[in-house]
Amino acid sequence: MPTKKTVSTAKAAAAAKAAPPSRISPRDMLQMLRDRWPIGLIVGLIAAGIFIYFQPKAELLYRSEVSLLFESHKDRVLNIQEVVQTGVYNANDLNIHMEQLRSQTFFDYMLSSFTPDETRRIQEPYRDTTNPNAPLPSLADIIGPNVSIYVRRGTTILGIAVTNRNAENAALIANRYARRYIDFNLDRANSGTNSAIVFLRNQSEEMRAQVETAENALQAYRAKNNIAALGQNQNVILQKVTTVGNALVAAQMEQVEVRSILDKVDEYKKDGKNLLEIPEIQSYPEVAAQKARLDSLAAQRAMLTERYLPEHPKMKDNKLDMQETQRLLNQNIALAEANLRTRFLIASQHESRLRDELAEAEKMAHELDKISVDYKFLEQEAATKRSTYSRIVDRLNEASVASQMENTNIKIFDPAYVPSTPVSGGLLQLLLKSGAIALACFIIIPVGLGFMDTRVKTVTDVEDALGESLLGAVKRIEGLGEAERAHVFRLRKDDALAESYRGIYSAIDISSTVGYPKVLIMTSSMPGDGKSLTASNLAAVYAAHNRRTLLVDCDLRRPVLHRYFGVDGSYGWIQSLLPNPNGETRRNPVVSIAENFHLLPAGGVAKNPTETLERFATSPLLKSLRESYDIIILDTPPVAVFPDALLLCRHANELVYVCKFGTTRIHNMRKTLQRLHETGITVMGLILNQMPEARFRRAGFQGYGAYNKDYYRAYARADA
Repeated sequence: MPTKKTVSTAKAAAAAKAAPPSRISPRDMLQMLRDRWPIGLIVGLIAAGIFIYFQPKAELLYRSEVSLLFESHKDRVLNIQEVVQTGVYNANDLNIHMEQLRSQTFFDYMLSSFTPDETRRIQEPYRDTTNPNAPLPSLADIIGPNVSIYVRRGTTILGIAVTNRNAENAALIANRYARRYIDFNLDRANSGTNSAIVFLRNQSEEMRAQVETAENALQAYRAKNNIAALGQNQNVILQKVTTVGNALVAAQMEQVEVRSILDKVDEYKKDGKNLLEIPEIQSYPEVAAQKARLDSLAAQRAMLTERYLPEHPKMKDNKLDMQETQRLLNQNIALAEANLRTRFLIASQHESRLRDELAEAEKMAHELDKISVDYKFLEQEAATKRSTYSRIVDRLNEASVASQMENTNIKIFDPAYVPSTPVSGGLLQLLLKSGAIALACFIIIPVGLGFMDTRVKTVTDVEDALGESLLGAVKRIEGLGEAERAHVFRLRKDDALAESYRGIYSAIDISSTVGYPKVLIMTSSMPGDGKSLTASNLAAVYAAHNRRTLLVDCDLRRPVLHRYFGVDGSYGWIQSLLPNPNGETRRNPVVSIAENFHLLPAGGVAKNPTETLERFATSPLLKSLRESYDIIILDTPPVAVFPDALLLCRHANELVYVCKFGTTRIHNMRKTLQRLHETGITVMGLILNQMPEARFRRAGFQGYGAYNKDYYRAYARADA
């Protein structure tokens, strides 16, 4: 099972490995502005003054604007599609027009429209009065930098704004921009239409020749293959294929039938059976007659046998007739078998002839089908070329008509007018610019310095940047001496401060998992953070809650608690640890301050403080004190400077870290806290000490002591 030290060390390693970045809220930025606004104000006023001083004498500038409307469609007299479209159908089309307006090609096209008188009129206001012999600037240098083109949001309207030192010139240039752009698109459309007409005319001639070639090829193929009788020939061939196919099936069936009879005849002959049992043999004409005669002779012989002996002439004649009839019967059976074999041979030959005829008919049908397919392909190709030729001719006619009509969807939506007042160069504008610079410095400088300031000041710095709990804050104590500040809670020097210490006590008591009795260390980063004053007042709070409390001065480098409480500082726990060879009774170094509140002074400065603290921590004195008090508060030197607190952490239960407002850097405190966590002690949290009154009232993070003492008095006087 992991020990408390193991868990605390793991927690420290995790916190040191990935410290969360500090979250800067708008409230924090406002506080940065409040803290440093004088710096921002001074820098802003200086920057504004420098801007005004070095600002050259500005010429008055006039601004005039013209608007171009790009319609998605226009009214048509004839429903003819133009070759070049100037309408706007989506945002990309409008962007293309903007780029054309900004292009050097159009700019040169526009400049070429100014007459010499207009050119001199535009150049005159830009004459260098300090050097009369200096050449006048060119139109491109005057107009180019002073033209801005933009899109009016949600519309297909482009605005062209022109600034110039002369109001009339500004309106002239703006209107000229718009009019020349319309002319530019008309010229481009006409040029494109004329090029399209030439192209379409060439294509129509080429396509017409292709149509004639396709028609001639179609006619030649029709005559060569007699396409007129193609359908009738196909029907005849198909009928022949059907007839021959049926005959072939009949021949095959007959051949199968005869073959089965012959197989049966061969089987009967092999097994010695009577062939007359086969119906096809028995039904042969001569076989049936001879079989009937043989049966009659056999019946006659049976009758003669009853009357005559075998040697009787009639018996002999009967025998000879039967033998002759049997011979004829066998001969006719052989003829029947031969007839069957002849039928089989004829059927086979007939099948072979039918197969040849069927193959020839199918070949002729395939050739006719190929001729039909080739003809349809040639016919379709000719139709396609005729259709293409027709469309090209129609488009050529439309382009010819469109070339005679105005082809543009661009109109002047709002012409440029001569402005009556300048837009720049006046005193008001100079003051506005300098005021904007001063305002920017007033805001940016304090906030920027606030971002660069990494000292611990806010709840965000403690809980987010350091990953620790904020136990509370103590405002800066004004008008009290050092000894009085150590007794703020016990002597009720300030009600709001007393409530702050009560809040800190409550936060420690609620979050603590260690029962009484226990040892609590009070430490800080640097000297002057106020840890001894906080320890004195926190000890008084514990005593007020009926906890037997002992405040021990463990700062052997600069002990101050004896001076705070006005006790003898020459005798303390250091002297109690010295050997007593004479066995004399020593006086008790513990001093009673108030009920349940005692002080154990250090007893002076030690030359070997760490060794002395080690003896104290392992001495019977500390063990007996643990048994006598509920809580022992050890006031130690600053842990970021001296290792004394780290040494005592092994013998204490909990630690409270005191940090003076706005003095310690976050990254330095993070390293110090990591070292404390590595000792295994439980760090309860941080106390922000000496917080300014304004910050203290605006903090609002702990509730206790966040309001003026008048609230407490008013609440106490309220009738329940």
